Amino acid sequence: MALRRLPFLAALLVAALTGACEPPLHVQLASAEESLPSPAFVIREPSRPEGPRYDLVRVSLLDGTPVWAIRARGSLGGPGPARLVYGVVPDGFEEVQPATPLEVGHTYAVSVSGEGRGGLHVRVQQDGSLTAAP
Repeated sequence: MALRRLPFLAALLVAALTGACEPPLHVQLASAEESLPSPAFVIREPSRPEGPRYDLVRVSLLDGTPVWAIRARGSLGGPGPARLVYGVVPDGFEEVQPATPLEVGHTYAVSVSGEGRGGLHVRVQQDGSLTAAP
């Protein structure tokens, strides 16, 4: 009986290990001067110098309320732009959730996913500038 479970357990282990090897996407503010109304972000996939692969970008309040979402029109995990401006839909993407204005004093979660995943929390300061938040 235990010998019959061995192939199943081996397959389960391989699936767990390959799922854990998902490449990371690094998301950061494009510069220290980013501010309202349209801050820019840089998305990198360190394992791919030719550009990041992602097909979904979501921006939401920390409670999960969506404020903007875009997705790739084509195949999943394709190349996406390395620089993304809030509210501007890049070529090859479509808007799923129209952008609403970011508000002073709020913290937002920027999530990018596709071949890998990554994200960033940003806070809008009183002067309209954005800073990375823990």
